[in-house]
Amino acid sequence: MDTSKRILVVDDEKGIRFLLSEALLGKGFEVTLAKDGQESLEKLEKDDFDLVITDINMPRLDGIEMLKNMKKSGRKEKVIIMTGNPSTLGFLDKEMPHIVSQLLKPFGIDNFLSTVIAAMGSMEVPHAATP
Repeated sequence: MDTSKRILVVDDEKGIRFLLSEALLGKGFEVTLAKDGQESLEKLEKDDFDLVITDINMPRLDGIEMLKNMKKSGRKEKVIIMTGNPSTLGFLDKEMPHIVSQLLKPFGIDNFLSTVIAAMGSMEVPHAATP
């Protein structure tokens, strides 16, 4: 039985996607990556996730529009948003899915992992594989 918690990480910066992915994989999460909101919606059509972690400012389709699309299509994933611009948080509204937390960039990996684990709430968090 697969007990891994599935997380979709959405960010247009390749280095950030890689860093967050490595941190989450190290804690035993199953991670899927998307480079923008459009790619994330395509991945959401194919799979279910426990958590979506998304940047707000991205090309093609930004995080705000991506979240509105998720809500319209009835998605139930929990969401953590990341942004380097706190003024974008004012655009969050009832047309969006449940946002459990917000991270202001830059943030530390320990803070990031604590936020993810807290967002999972009562979900059983997987344990990292020991070498």
